[in-house]
Amino acid sequence: MREEQTFYNLFCFKGVFFQLWLLHGFTATSLPNVARSGIASQSSTYFLSNASKAIDGNKNPDHYAGSCSHTVSGPSHWWNLLLPAVYRIASISITNRKRVAYRINNAKIRIGNSQENGGSNNPICAVIPSIPSGGTSTFDCGGMIGRYVSVTLGGHQSMLSLCEVEVYGELAAPFPSYSKEVMGKQIVVVKKKLCWSDALFYCRDFYWDLFSIRSEEEQRNVEQVLGNTTFPLTKHVWLGLRRYLMDGKWFWMSDDSVNYAYWETQSIWQLTSPCGGINTSGHFRWRDLPCGDPLYFICLAGTQAYEKRVGFWSSTRQ
Repeated sequence: MREEQTFYNLFCFKGVFFQLWLLHGFTATSLPNVARSGIASQSSTYFLSNASKAIDGNKNPDHYAGSCSHTVSGPSHWWNLLLPAVYRIASISITNRKRVAYRINNAKIRIGNSQENGGSNNPICAVIPSIPSGGTSTFDCGGMIGRYVSVTLGGHQSMLSLCEVEVYGELAAPFPSYSKEVMGKQIVVVKKKLCWSDALFYCRDFYWDLFSIRSEEEQRNVEQVLGNTTFPLTKHVWLGLRRYLMDGKWFWMSDDSVNYAYWETQSIWQLTSPCGGINTSGHFRWRDLPCGDPLYFICLAGTQAYEKRVGFWSSTRQ
């Protein structure tokens, strides 16, 4: 995997976050539970009580019914949820187990973008004083932003068990988009004109990456998505398509080679722009474009994509 250091400053977006929060005026009851679309993990697993049991949609508080997560005994524990994108979280509801309900006392709910130590370094939304036996309690997180939701417990020899975790929030990405699931992947067309590198950083900050097309089937699905967007598109939209400056070879930012290709023209690639996009006006072919062109772009969201990608550095990100 190619590695380069990445820097980017999202300060210019912070005002947008604040305005959207005021304009939406949402409540937890009006928002979806996004927990079930995430991937859960935990510091350890007791028998078959794996982390995913806490987001299976079953609130049965009887641990022995097989629908609660559970760690082994130890001095510190964490349960962590990786969401498919960055969300603005209004509230979190937790269902406690029926027996030994006191074990959850003083656990901390955390939200942020760090996955270190199961999210234990992220800011705290709430400290759980207690939750009644077999009961569900809701904690207000006030629109905290993050991709990771964690429940952490430490300081004594105990265990962490969760029978259901519900996370109510909305996507934090500041710009309008059109989203569609195709072939098990969430494709997001973003209605904001950015240069190629800013589009890449935007996708990586709020979703996962600029989208890569690796087969004819993916190409045809992208064509359908672009043909059905709810807003007019720029003539081209950015893809995660990039060219090496040294040898002229094209590759995807997902670290895949361009084995399938759908180029508009056959050119001497060493003399072209190193950034690639897709035409939206009918034939949907790819072409090189000046990297500084302000275009809409396609992001890939979803937890199934959290594997590898090419590192990228830009002097404009500081």
